[in-house]
Amino acid sequence: MSTINFSAREINFKIVYYGPGLSGKTTNLKQIYDHVPGESKGEMVSLQTEDERTLFFDFLPLDLGKVNGFKTRFHLYTVPGQVFYNSSRRLILRGVDGVVFVADSAPNRLRANAESLRNLRENLEEYNLRLGEVPYVLQVNKRDLPDAVPMEMIRQVLDPSGKVGAFEAVAAEFKGVVEPLKAVSKLVLEKLAQKT
Repeated sequence: MSTINFSAREINFKIVYYGPGLSGKTTNLKQIYDHVPGESKGEMVSLQTEDERTLFFDFLPLDLGKVNGFKTRFHLYTVPGQVFYNSSRRLILRGVDGVVFVADSAPNRLRANAESLRNLRENLEEYNLRLGEVPYVLQVNKRDLPDAVPMEMIRQVLDPSGKVGAFEAVAAEFKGVVEPLKAVSKLVLEKLAQKT
């Protein structure tokens, strides 16, 4: 749920990177943070407990322009990948405007991808949201693996309708990292425009 800061003339949006453990959510955020110009971003914050870690930072995208004279500021978050941190995952989704679902291309992670997407749906329901109502895209990471599952198979599991934007990525090499963020940001802004 976007918030408006009238004094700063900014509209703030929350984008959450969701997916199974070790799929590349943190790598995505670190890569984006490293490539955003210093004057356009806030500090990278890592909330770390003994067993889990959540990262977030905010930035002003230079190429998305203004909305009704307001600058847009995006707050990017990761969720802990392991399902036993579900309460943290649910809490981070509060007020979400858009989701980048980061799927793992490894053959032994296909079930984990499906379970994480199911978990995302369940956690959104806690806030009376349906996944189809929240702008989201798929980022299929680790496409450089020699035994990477074909995109068609991943799409059959995660998006049988074929309606969700899907992007191939190798986040560790900064390949396919910006495109899903731009796509979900555009969807978030389009949804805001429909409300106004």
